[in-house]
Amino acid sequence: MRRLTLSAALVLLSAACADPGNPALTESAAETGLDETLGMNTEEVSTSTVGPAVPAGAATEVWAIRNQWAETDTVEARRAGPAWSASSGLSWEQKFDRWVASLRRVPRTSGGETFEITTPYGGRKFAAPTLECAEVSVFLRVTFASWYGLPFYIQGWSSADRQPIFAGHFGFVFRTGQRVRNFPLFRSAYRDSTAGWREGAPWPTDAALRRMRLGTDDAVPFLTNADGTPAGAGAYFDEIFLNKRVGYFMRLILVYFGSVNLADEGNTIHVRATGTAPGDILLKRWQRQGIGHVMPVMRVDRPVEGRIAASIASGSMPRRQPLWEEPTVAISSFTSQYTGGTEQNSDNVAYSTLGGGIRRWRTTVLRNGRWTNTTLAADEADFIAQSDQAAIGARPEQFREIWQVITPQERQRAALDRIATARSHLRMYPASCSARTRREDAFADLYTVSEELGMTRATVDRQHRTLEDHVFAELEYNQSKTCCWNSTNAAMASIVLDYAMQEQARAQARMMCVQPTVFRANGAGDGYDVWRMHAASMGRAADWRAWSEDEPCMARAVTMDTATSRVGNFCAR
Repeated sequence: MRRLTLSAALVLLSAACADPGNPALTESAAETGLDETLGMNTEEVSTSTVGPAVPAGAATEVWAIRNQWAETDTVEARRAGPAWSASSGLSWEQKFDRWVASLRRVPRTSGGETFEITTPYGGRKFAAPTLECAEVSVFLRVTFASWYGLPFYIQGWSSADRQPIFAGHFGFVFRTGQRVRNFPLFRSAYRDSTAGWREGAPWPTDAALRRMRLGTDDAVPFLTNADGTPAGAGAYFDEIFLNKRVGYFMRLILVYFGSVNLADEGNTIHVRATGTAPGDILLKRWQRQGIGHVMPVMRVDRPVEGRIAASIASGSMPRRQPLWEEPTVAISSFTSQYTGGTEQNSDNVAYSTLGGGIRRWRTTVLRNGRWTNTTLAADEADFIAQSDQAAIGARPEQFREIWQVITPQERQRAALDRIATARSHLRMYPASCSARTRREDAFADLYTVSEELGMTRATVDRQHRTLEDHVFAELEYNQSKTCCWNSTNAAMASIVLDYAMQEQARAQARMMCVQPTVFRANGAGDGYDVWRMHAASMGRAADWRAWSEDEPCMARAVTMDTATSRVGNFCAR
């Protein structure tokens, strides 16, 4: 089997990826006593699916349970909802799928499209919040479960406590049901305004919740604080939850849990390619623990028997409003080896063993007095056992076979759209190695389909390569400290690009071609003196920021970042 390098596996970074420099984690740790993000549960699957015993009405409770996921014919189950009619006969799991599939596409503030959240409260609707990728899937599941009084929990492993921690409708507890450290007693600490609110009445607000943040990058573009500054995630949660306990809980669950927990067999299951449904989760994993990439499935179309096409939406690191990807773009993720394929990572471990691929939330039920994450009978046909490596590893190729056929011209346009999106992201976050890799992945697809249409790689480069691609060349993630620098911004990007244009103008004046200076650590000073001095020469010294370790950085000590060869030679165009 072919061995892939880790740099080739670099994709959008996930939420809550054990970032010790995250100020939200530092703030939460001071409150809760837990100063680590949570890893994958190391227990056996049969044990890990068994959760805590927590009685209804416990002091840690976030929301009360009034419905069960399998129910179809209770009074509340028969009511109409935002994505289903009255007496629909659907289970709440099916309603969750319908709700996700119904979320309307709307313009994204920074370009492209995102989705709009439809609440059950008087038609209140809001474009999606600003989130990292794993946060999007957790946010959707918790939001729906809390609105409709459904049981939910997710588990993670605490190395400090040497046991699993469970976060759900019952709060943050150990398997015994005991509260974890100093996590809130949600039921007594915060208000639930659900019973007292009526449509048309003023919306209850919680000033303390509105001040809460997931990080410095969670600003919601359409919400502002009283002083006119951009509001963050806490304000968004205050706007969509009458039960303010859920808002406080949401902040903590998103801080402590990430993509590794969604690859945990105690939280989600592998499903067959043909069974993919809205609300499922597509995971890219290139390592057992640590960061990955998470893409919730938003819509699934089945145009003809045996064919599907799906849309996804994903956040990023730094956080962004989830970016909607139509099937012509999304296919590259479904068919990637990083989503559970048979090929091997840089440690000679098959991707199929790392938890990636198309997965589905387990259903939380009360069994023998304990909350348990299980699989409903309706999902059994789609279920793949974790031990069935052949079935897991076959899915990327199966998606390639069953995906709705698109023309080469459509594939070209999709690749160009992905390139444009990555370039746009780099103009806002010029150090983003994930965007550089996404652009080169898209170019790889563009080369392949263009060759089918009789175009050489050289022709593609002449027509579609730009100076920006060479300035923001792809870097080897583990060998480049630039990749850890998430706090770069649009002002810095403009300085970098201005330097590049002046560099080319000087070369053209001498009738020469020079390879553009790649924006990366290059050995001088902190590695970025070239652009710092250029900023000063432009009168913009204050716009340049010093390098900072914004995520755990294996390459923090390097003096020269390593570029890959995928962009090619600028002067050979």
